[in-house]
Amino acid sequence: MSGRSSAVSIEEIFAELSDASWTRRVEGLHTVTARLPSGQLSQDHETRLIAILCELAHDPKWEVRKAVTMALAEYQGSEARVHTVLDELARDVNRWVSQAAGRALRRLRERTGRDTLWTLAGGVRDPILEHIAKRTREIGLRSLTPALIYDIAMEISERSYLELAADAAHEIRTLLTPFEGYLVGLRRHLAARGQADDRADRYLTAALARLHQIQAFTDDLRTYSSVAETGFVAVSVAEVLNDAVAISFDHMANRSELPDIVREIEVSPGLVVEAMRERLTRAVVNVVTNALQAMPAGGRLSIAARQVGRDVELTVADTGCGMSPEVLEQARLRFRTTRRDQGGTGLGLPISDRIVVGDHGGELIIDSLVGKGTTVTIRLPVRQRTSER
Repeated sequence: MSGRSSAVSIEEIFAELSDASWTRRVEGLHTVTARLPSGQLSQDHETRLIAILCELAHDPKWEVRKAVTMALAEYQGSEARVHTVLDELARDVNRWVSQAAGRALRRLRERTGRDTLWTLAGGVRDPILEHIAKRTREIGLRSLTPALIYDIAMEISERSYLELAADAAHEIRTLLTPFEGYLVGLRRHLAARGQADDRADRYLTAALARLHQIQAFTDDLRTYSSVAETGFVAVSVAEVLNDAVAISFDHMANRSELPDIVREIEVSPGLVVEAMRERLTRAVVNVVTNALQAMPAGGRLSIAARQVGRDVELTVADTGCGMSPEVLEQARLRFRTTRRDQGGTGLGLPISDRIVVGDHGGELIIDSLVGKGTTVTIRLPVRQRTSER
């Protein structure tokens, strides 16, 4: 980026920013992002650029509006309209744009210094400050203890991580989109010219496999960092479990030869739970897939569901290799996996934990013995609290 930025003239940048193609406008904005903090722009050119950026903040393409926020984050001047435009973009209907604008505002405030007289009054648009204000009002200033302050700090840390993860996954996915087409096209091109051989085919097959692994990782990262859909519906537990098992077995069959695994599914008749169906299915898929991967030589998969008081209890048990106490302790941590060579991303259980605990207010419990197998228990409230009010 920096090499291109220094080679492109200011007039070429202006031309790109006004181009009819939105991809060219984005490319120009990326150049502006690198050029603004360099100190190489004249005052007239900088003023003209800021005016154009403020106009592009209303571009119909969200990709352009997001690129504008990234460019404005590098602005070193004092024009008040930059803050005004970023304030507007922070309320953009597109989540990628609003989150990027929030981060841009924080960067500008860090450079200019935060008002020491800032209070917990309304009018605060910075997401982190909004969260601090909200939690402080809920707890009460006099009730704040070091432990509660630590909890708030961890909440902010997790929010920031999820924002970064969501943006990173989105950008990586955008960059990867054309690659599979390039590789398939190259394979066809070599075949058409009679230049295909075993070595070329082996390299292309390996490259496609790695690409699919990266795509799976970005999909997992997006799922982990995504905001859950709103609203709960009555969901048939039997349907969720049957769908999850089918998806997991199909996934394993597509990746390798499926070992001989006996399935046992026992669900209490008519069992229903209030849930986000797609999210819950994904949580169970991850658990079942882990169970299948733990039995490369075959075994028994036992799945059961029953109602226990006000909760629904789902169990997924395998007769696989099991986990040591050390591995079990880290099972819910991001990017911890013992199956990296098999395409594991280390996000399967963290995603399930986030969906079960974070989205549904439930529990996810893991019991495992080396050489005996693993049992994962998911407990979900039959009715969500919002529906009980």
